[in-house]
Amino acid sequence: MPCQEAHSLRCSSRPRRSGSSRGAWSRRRSGDGSWRSWGRWRHARRDKGSPRLPTQAHPLCSPPNAGPTLSALQSARKASTDQLAALRQKFLSAATVDGTGGLQTTGVRWWLKYVVLGRRCLPFTHLTAGSSFEEKLAAENMLLDFALWLVLERPSGRRISARSAAKYVSQVRAWHLRTFRTHLCGDLDYSAMRDTLRGVCRLVQQPAKRQRFGIRTQDLATAMRRRLRGGTAADANWRAALATGFCGLLRAAEFAMQAGEAFDAAKHLTRADVTFRRTRAGKEYVILQMRPAKRRTGEGKTVPLMLASGGTLVDPVKELKKLFEADPVPRAEWASTPLFRNEDGSALRVAQVRAVVKVLMGGLGLDPRRFGAHSLRIGGASAGLAGKLEEQTLRAAGRWQSDAADLYIRASKEAMMNIAIVIGSTPFEDLERGVFMDEELMVTSVGLRAARERYGSDEDSS
Repeated sequence: MPCQEAHSLRCSSRPRRSGSSRGAWSRRRSGDGSWRSWGRWRHARRDKGSPRLPTQAHPLCSPPNAGPTLSALQSARKASTDQLAALRQKFLSAATVDGTGGLQTTGVRWWLKYVVLGRRCLPFTHLTAGSSFEEKLAAENMLLDFALWLVLERPSGRRISARSAAKYVSQVRAWHLRTFRTHLCGDLDYSAMRDTLRGVCRLVQQPAKRQRFGIRTQDLATAMRRRLRGGTAADANWRAALATGFCGLLRAAEFAMQAGEAFDAAKHLTRADVTFRRTRAGKEYVILQMRPAKRRTGEGKTVPLMLASGGTLVDPVKELKKLFEADPVPRAEWASTPLFRNEDGSALRVAQVRAVVKVLMGGLGLDPRRFGAHSLRIGGASAGLAGKLEEQTLRAAGRWQSDAADLYIRASKEAMMNIAIVIGSTPFEDLERGVFMDEELMVTSVGLRAARERYGSDEDSS
């Protein structure tokens, strides 16, 4: 008990008196003037069968008369076992992006189908260090068979690499430990799984890693002009979302919700996060207060993304202004309304962004399998490089590293706004598609030092 530990520390700091018992020092006068010892309290708890202390508590645990502490203690007293269990489960499930503790991950979904529908077994175990070796070995064999089934039988219709199979196995293990509080294979290590997948790499030809193409600036402009004419609120939302994601180098999860997420105005973009302004020279620009997807969990919208009007092919400021006109919302509701939303009012999701990008690029005669939600970010970075923007500038603007995002905030307003204009005005060809193929565009020490030298001075960042 916390109060007992505090009392023990308090007593241990006093000198011991000769001839006195340890129990004598453990007594403290209670509120009514009577003497009680910790030993009697322990016996009272044991006799009553209740984990709560008697009414007359130790002075260190004396109840407050009023205030927030009293209210919090009353809530703790009233909470039922079911309520506490539901509260624990709520936050435990929120540990994963899908909001279900990993139940909706690809690996777990395939595991449930394989074990329950294929092998007709239970998808979980309750093995401990004391369980028999035969039980642990049977569970390990089931997991090995699952990995081989993924690679050899191709249940999705596509080839699955050993690396993907290892990822799915890790998802299953994490879900099992989080949900059932025991390891799937007891205390066995997973060296057999590693060796098996290493053998798969040797004996089974591995599929080539699928590379995503970036959307070219001219292709995005043409696709929006053909398929999203902007006459409806839905078209206005999609045009603004695509243009902002492209010129702002946004990850899809930074302007749309991931699977299993519920809308949260504290981290997802709302209408209130957009501010339209003009420079002294009359140039229009917008400040978008956003939360980088790669920042630490719990951080809020800390990065002001500046986008200037003036792109000759894609102009995010014009698209955002059209959005506010075509899909108006009362100002009082801006803070609770998703910035980009569907016709039913729900926020756009990453899966929808991926589907729309594929449809738009397929409509231009391109292979839709080469494109995904991340193609907007890849294409915007490729356009920036083709437009002669410095590499460290793009790294900072794209928030490829938390330190780089801080440098972007410290850059001058003119430099920040110029990035969107260059990206929205620069077409590029297929040879430049593969410059930024994935999320591996990390800031090097040389590039970071150059960015600090350029943006670390006392430039005007207002």
